[in-house]
Amino acid sequence: ITLYLNEKPFIMMSQMGMLSPTGKCRVFDDTADGIAVSEGVGIVVLKSLDKALNDGDHIYGIIKGSGMNQNGKTNGMTAPCSDSQSRLEIEVYEKYNINPETISYVEAHGTGTPLGDPIEIAALKKAFSQYTQKKNYCGIGSVKSTIGHTTAAAGLASLIKVLLSLRYKQLPPTLHFKNLNQHITL
Repeated sequence: ITLYLNEKPFIMMSQMGMLSPTGKCRVFDDTADGIAVSEGVGIVVLKSLDKALNDGDHIYGIIKGSGMNQNGKTNGMTAPCSDSQSRLEIEVYEKYNINPETISYVEAHGTGTPLGDPIEIAALKKAFSQYTQKKNYCGIGSVKSTIGHTTAAAGLASLIKVLLSLRYKQLPPTLHFKNLNQHITL
């Protein structure tokens, strides 16, 4: 859950240069100018596959594996570490026997910042290149272009988007995208 109940977080984010002056999250776009903040609440029920099958639950998706790490030394909150991100991705692929060549879509963090988005794409490219030389086979998007950055609820919002996309066999468009960020090559 993320709720902004006073002006303090907005003042802090503004002072850090994080907020989009236009109020639009332009994920991967050359005119990306910061995050669009929103509030969010989400909930999912996680069960082992065996338990969900035994209980007769509707299964929206199966989480094959996950991982987490510490980002290491960076230039600040808005500048994540590409090497740390790609190391984590490779660890998860190896631990859970996932070949990125079989991944058809990535729901990115995609904040719509001119620095963060290229770092995230570079990490994905580095990790994927350890397994395949194929190009242009995997879609990428971010729910933040549609609903904004729900901070603490952002990961869950992304998961819910992916689960609903699987259920309805359709990906919502990434809004406010016109031209690829000049620091990103796909």
